[in-house]
Amino acid sequence: MERTSQVSEGMVMDQSRMKSLRFLEIEIELISPAIIPSRMTRSGYTRPLDYIPGSTLRGALLATLYRFGYVDKEMIRREANEPSVLSSSAYPIKTIEEPTTNKALSHYTLPATPTTFRCRICGRTVLNLGRFTVQDLSLGEPHLVAECSEHGPMKSLYTMPIYRYGDDIRVFKPRTIYTTSVSIHKELGVAMRGMLFSYEAIAEGTKFWARLVVPDYVAEKLPERLNVTIGRGSSRGFGHSSVRIKSSKNITNSETTSGVFISLSPLVPLSRLSYGGCEVRIRGLLGRLTRMFSGWDMLLGRRRPLIKLVKPGAIVRAEISCGDSENTKIFAALLSYGGIPIRLDDTWLTGFNVLVPVNEYEKLLGESLE
Repeated sequence: MERTSQVSEGMVMDQSRMKSLRFLEIEIELISPAIIPSRMTRSGYTRPLDYIPGSTLRGALLATLYRFGYVDKEMIRREANEPSVLSSSAYPIKTIEEPTTNKALSHYTLPATPTTFRCRICGRTVLNLGRFTVQDLSLGEPHLVAECSEHGPMKSLYTMPIYRYGDDIRVFKPRTIYTTSVSIHKELGVAMRGMLFSYEAIAEGTKFWARLVVPDYVAEKLPERLNVTIGRGSSRGFGHSSVRIKSSKNITNSETTSGVFISLSPLVPLSRLSYGGCEVRIRGLLGRLTRMFSGWDMLLGRRRPLIKLVKPGAIVRAEISCGDSENTKIFAALLSYGGIPIRLDDTWLTGFNVLVPVNEYEKLLGESLE
């Protein structure tokens, strides 16, 4: 597993602080279209991501909490130096109206693994997770092929948002819109002739689900519902969203300490990740490497660097170790709700390394909410 020289394995946090963490599930609804681009061109932003990165969601929440006085500037500085507010990536929620009951059921979507395939002709899908619980995983990029019994090689769905409907695995792509705006001169406040920018944005009304880790003193100040701005173009009305806290996790149920995990976020390719006196060792990995920007530094007002990451949906064999059983449960919950922050030069990378046990992944994939 390749290691980037500037990246450290994690951070040291006082264990009493780690015990003060709370684990929340939230729902986000876009009130206006959101620009979450995967690509920027000279004429605008195109190809929105299928999910909201954890660092983007975390930054939006912290900025709103500060703007409305829920937290002070000292807390924001503390978060920059020792992050304790952490977020998973947010994935779309697919709503289906059941024809027999006329009830609308909402399904979580999750990033497809490298072992998820669909036939291009008949639409048959394959999701194979079981065999990776009994054999070692090879490091590096997947070279897996699945074949439809009637039509030959199938298409990989790796990283696409998927959900289970009955016995079928389906892909959900959020609806997008296209718009063109004229550039505004920052000093004069007037339109600049010939300067047109195109935007491809996720449509308003789209809902997402995500997980959030917050310390007690922040959780106590959180309102049940919070209006935030997510993504680019907020001055033009993009990204206005409503965030609702849905539930809080009981960490006594977090007992998985080794085995196979699925990444719900990009994964920094390190062999060891540490936090609060605990660590997770990566023993095997099945996923594909890519390069992406690692977020935006609010305090310094600059983009974080381009780094090498493993795409979401990777299958990971890992082992968790801590000093005692209570910390082990807390760390396991932290890993599946907010991931492990990583030090890169003079900044922290958040929104990465979110790993859930494979059985929890399968359960979430099949869950529906009325």
